[in-house]
Amino acid sequence: MPCGIGMGHTSRCVTIAKELEKIGVEVAFASYGSGYKILSNHYNYELYKLPEIKFYGVECELDIKYTAKKSINVPFVFLKSIYKESRMIKKFKPDIIIADSHFSVPITAKVHGIPCVMIQNELTLNFAELYPDEKTMEYLESGLKKFVADVCNLSKVVMIPDVPGSIEIPTKLENKVVHTGPLLREDPRKMKDKQQLRSEMGFNSCDRIVLVTVGGSEFGLELLKLICLASSTIDADKIVVVSGPQINDDLILETEKIVKKKFLSNMMEWMKISDVIVTLAGHTTTMEVAALGIPNLTVPIEKHPEQLRNGSNIKKYGISIVEELKNLNIENISDNINFLLENTDIQSKVESVKTKFSSYTGTKNAVKIIMDNSRLNF
Repeated sequence: MPCGIGMGHTSRCVTIAKELEKIGVEVAFASYGSGYKILSNHYNYELYKLPEIKFYGVECELDIKYTAKKSINVPFVFLKSIYKESRMIKKFKPDIIIADSHFSVPITAKVHGIPCVMIQNELTLNFAELYPDEKTMEYLESGLKKFVADVCNLSKVVMIPDVPGSIEIPTKLENKVVHTGPLLREDPRKMKDKQQLRSEMGFNSCDRIVLVTVGGSEFGLELLKLICLASSTIDADKIVVVSGPQINDDLILETEKIVKKKFLSNMMEWMKISDVIVTLAGHTTTMEVAALGIPNLTVPIEKHPEQLRNGSNIKKYGISIVEELKNLNIENISDNINFLLENTDIQSKVESVKTKFSSYTGTKNAVKIIMDNSRLNF
């Protein structure tokens, strides 16, 4: 049961589901928003729809205060979600439930006496520091931190799909947390090489390719518009733009240079053929970019604590430029991308970053944890 905001939660749950299916486990999904759209349009799993939860903001900026104001009905949505989850559980009769950043699920699982494993790449929120003069936000963060810790404590294990030291772990959860390593859709060490993939996809070996992906939320629309406006000054032969399910891609004009895609089930292959990736700072995407060692321009959603932290984490490995959208314009976004295409110092760091992140067997680790904590006997 993945959080349906964006595509990252769903994509890493699908990665786990595929591995579980290989050992004979039957899998069903429940989600909402982008997660539900991706699952219903591109996969064939038994699927249940859960009540919608939304974040609000404009032009690649999350407005936490307005989101809180608009979320006055969250207690009702939370209870409605528990009711829907309960109906699904009674029908599907699972032996274990996997929740990805969906906080009603461990409660529902506990009520039904079913083991639950939680996937989380954020446990402390830390949004109050973005509003230093507002005591209300401090109180809200404090309450939510306690809630997150209490809910996660109901699960058997909290899996962090990242390397150790990537996030702060609350004392209350120290004995629950396991760092699995990244949950990658493909093992980079087993993928076809870059030139073979390019040939199969119809690109020339000498093409300069920039991939732009903004995940499953509408927050990336302004970044896509800016890339399109700057395309003539970007020193690339092809710019592949992936809009995701929440953005109307009619707003993107396809040209000889701009290749438009709505969704890519083989996203990591498209990443691998690229020379530079431009992306929001979603956790799953940053893990895949790092594991493939692709130079990147990462644009965190403004005032989004998790994305800001993801951007900070990937920046320290030396193959990323991290910039908020408000600081980008047609000229400097081109300059940043062209710099990444040309800079030999960044290219020299690619192999070490790739080795660090691709050496983890995150998906296998996650499957073992799930099976060890389930009611199944294999």
